[in-house]
Formats: sequence, structure tokens, C-alpha cells
Amino acid sequence: MANNLPEDFRDVEQQAIVGEDSRSLQLTHYVLAERLLQVEYASIAKEIREEASSETLTYILEGGFRGFHKYTSGELWSEWKDGAEDKFYDLYETNSLPWEVYEEDPLVALEQDENGEVATG
Repeated sequence: MANNLPEDFRDVEQQAIVGEDSRSLQLTHYVLAERLLQVEYASIAKEIREEASSETLTYILEGGFRGFHKYTSGELWSEWKDGAEDKFYDLYETNSLPWEVYEEDPLVALEQDENGEVATG
């Protein structure tokens, strides 16, 4: 079995800031991986609805996809900037995310601020 894990496990620490998105929100490794999961899941669901199959899912299953949480920070950021950010925010703004954003996502604090509540975190 191929070893597809990063060699430096410090690079996948959950709370490490990977980068700042287009809305100036600092994204940790974990939050970014969760956002990428949402985008990928939505893409697969759309393919299945429209085509009754999913090339994306087939690719993932055939290739032994290791999962976004096991990506290096650089790999995550590359996926994010390669179109996933626009897709994520489109899903977010149209209330089309497959599930609620991760509780540690900075968007949660922004939503609370907009509702007049005290933001935590």
C-alpha cells in the first residue's frame, strides 16, 4: 500500500493557520479541510442528481483519495485557490452547503455578529 501521508505531520496540525481567504478570514488547517469537504460533497451530489453517476466519486474511490485532513497545508491552499473558494462561497451565500459550517469556522463568529449576538472565539 502506498504511503500517501505527509512526511511532516506538523504540517497538518489542526489549529495551524494555513492562510487568509478573500474575505480576510484566517483559516486553520482543519477549517480549510472542512470547507473543501463541503465543496467536494456538493459537487458529487450535483453530478449524481444530474447524471445519475459521479466521475468525481469514481476518481476518488479508484485513486485511494487520502482525504483533505491529511493534505499538507500547501496542498490544501492550492485546492482552495484553484476554484474551491469561489464554489464554497457560492454555496454559502445561496444556503446550499450540504451541512452547517464547522463550529470553529470564522464564518460562525461573523454570523453571530450579524445577528446582534456576541461573537465567541
